[in-house]
Amino acid sequence: MALRQWMVTHDWMVKPTAQTEWIERRGVLVWIAEVFTSLGAGLYLVSLFFDNWWGMLAAWVIIMFLKVPLHLIYFGKPFRFWRTIPPFTNAWKTSWFTRGITFTILFGSVAFVQLVITFVALHVFPATAWGAWDMAFRVLGGLLALLVGIYSGFIMSYCKSVPFWNTAMLPLVFLFAGVADGLALIMAIGLFDPRVSISAAESAGRFVLAVNALMMAAYLWNATYTSRTAKYSALLLLKGALALPFWLGVVILGIVTPLVISSLSLFAGEATTGLLITAIVLHTAGAVALKYVLLKAGVHTPLLPTLSYSHRL
Repeated sequence: MALRQWMVTHDWMVKPTAQTEWIERRGVLVWIAEVFTSLGAGLYLVSLFFDNWWGMLAAWVIIMFLKVPLHLIYFGKPFRFWRTIPPFTNAWKTSWFTRGITFTILFGSVAFVQLVITFVALHVFPATAWGAWDMAFRVLGGLLALLVGIYSGFIMSYCKSVPFWNTAMLPLVFLFAGVADGLALIMAIGLFDPRVSISAAESAGRFVLAVNALMMAAYLWNATYTSRTAKYSALLLLKGALALPFWLGVVILGIVTPLVISSLSLFAGEATTGLLITAIVLHTAGAVALKYVLLKAGVHTPLLPTLSYSHRL
């Protein structure tokens, strides 16, 4: 009995074992927080391009009031978070986790100032002097939003025990997914703000969705050649336990259907409001599914070389 219990307890030594810290129990908070990270950072970057103040404001609210609280709750002792930021720690030199917290705090501060300056420049005291400050803070805010959007990819890519994540492609997957999420949300804002060119957002969305499909295909293809454990993770998505959320959530709802609806406008003119809302909702559901499958497919490499990779497919 004791020998059998030891063997069950130490399955992780000889079998691929899924990580649960960031996707099960309290880890669900990390999953949802990362969804809001992608939505917020992507929307801010896209709103800068479309010069839409309301989009920038919505992005700032998503990150500061949806993403940040979830991460603080996950910490367990949220009032001690100050210990993770400079100058109270030097961990930023080696830890992407600490860098991510720093990026988020800096973004929240800089973007808030930028929103105030832009509002003043547009509606209160329009003047040339305000334009220079506005541009400076937009550039800085955009750079910080970019860092906020991809730092999670770097955190995961530095997990050497999870080969499926341990690749430089993952931050790029996060980046392009965030831009696609931002384009979907800016179209939602365009339903209420006529200054947003929905046709331009649709054109950009078609291109980014196509890039996302190629990036995801390349990412999975690369995983099949990286190691046996990374290939095992990829197969979980393609034909294993995660095939349903991947093919239905990520591919069909998040990429194919929005791309088809957007492409219809090339032949039938601008998509109807109903179709546009459908595409936005489905793409957002795909964004939720993408973060889920990437986190859920994280599998640790067994310690011993004599292992089986087929018991959970």
